[in-house]
Amino acid sequence: MIKNILIAFVVCMVFSLFLYPHHQAHSQGWSDFTIRSLPDSSFALVEIDKNGKKVRHFPIRDINGHIDIDQLICCLGTFGDETWVDPNHKETARRRLEEHYYRFKLKQSKEEMKEPVNINKTSLKELIRLPNIGPVMAVRIYEYRERHGPFHDIEDIKKVEGIGPAIFAGIRYYIRVR
Repeated sequence: MIKNILIAFVVCMVFSLFLYPHHQAHSQGWSDFTIRSLPDSSFALVEIDKNGKKVRHFPIRDINGHIDIDQLICCLGTFGDETWVDPNHKETARRRLEEHYYRFKLKQSKEEMKEPVNINKTSLKELIRLPNIGPVMAVRIYEYRERHGPFHDIEDIKKVEGIGPAIFAGIRYYIRVR
């Protein structure tokens, strides 16, 4: 009897993880399997489409319910790429994400930067510590280095869309490449 219940449970899990369609937003370092296995409470917002299927937007909590800051920043940095069942839900999701982000930024602002960050290896949460670098620009830096490889000197960061002379002047003393 217990064996049959266990088999039924495994079959249901496989069905829900692989066959039940879930829409996923961008993720940073999380596999599709990990995202599919998350409960709805891990997402900033869950909608139901016209066919009755779940559309889960922006996974920010891990399987234990803890907010993953790099994932949160990635979600905010790619927010404009998301498609909504009901466009009115967009601002609700943005507010939820920004609440967590601002709490993190407040806590982070109390911590002093000890040394420049290595822009070839640093996480999104370290990139947003740089002056004038928010989630969108942090994601751009991360994606640029993923596509083009490591920066060879700090001036190379100006190749990232949106980083011009003014932003570079503000961050140049806070970054390194080795």
